[in-house]
Amino acid sequence: MIQQQNPVRGFLCSVGVDPEILVEFQYNPTQLSDKRSVNYATLNAPGQLMPVRQYSRGGDRTISFTLRIDGLFKGPADDEIDIAKDEDGSIAPELNKYRAFLYPQTARWQEAGASFVPLYDDTQHFASPPTCRFGFGNRVIDCIVTEVSITELLFNSELAPLRADVSVTLVELAPYGDEGAPSPGGL
Repeated sequence: MIQQQNPVRGFLCSVGVDPEILVEFQYNPTQLSDKRSVNYATLNAPGQLMPVRQYSRGGDRTISFTLRIDGLFKGPADDEIDIAKDEDGSIAPELNKYRAFLYPQTARWQEAGASFVPLYDDTQHFASPPTCRFGFGNRVIDCIVTEVSITELLFNSELAPLRADVSVTLVELAPYGDEGAPSPGGL
């Protein structure tokens, strides 16, 4: 007898935010871009054929992907994952989960409608957008969301979105926090 397994789903989850922002991918992305760069200083000296390059610092590790959200159909893990929809079947609440990773932290993020701006009417001091954890297979990475681009593809009779493609860009967080990098020799 063959035992059917539910597919593994990718996710984004806020860290240290109450209420938690949890996005479980209805459909996993079909492509994922994982880019890392480093920086070298150019050292010029007389009589050299080519400049010497000296490693100066690491650059960002950037992960980008695009996924689809469809309010008309259940995804492959339909028993486990139910996307957020409003009473008219609009996926706007699900799309706002992605947007919440780009706005200053607020416990009221679930109240966002067409805009997050009214949530901050009485706010004088803002907390940076939440950090998050990205999970995709055996990859689990602490990161920040630096960009979300939403392309709405299908609408109901009230022009509320029913289907959308969401492009997300993440930057991995360094293993050290505000303390900076450890000094050479561990001092």
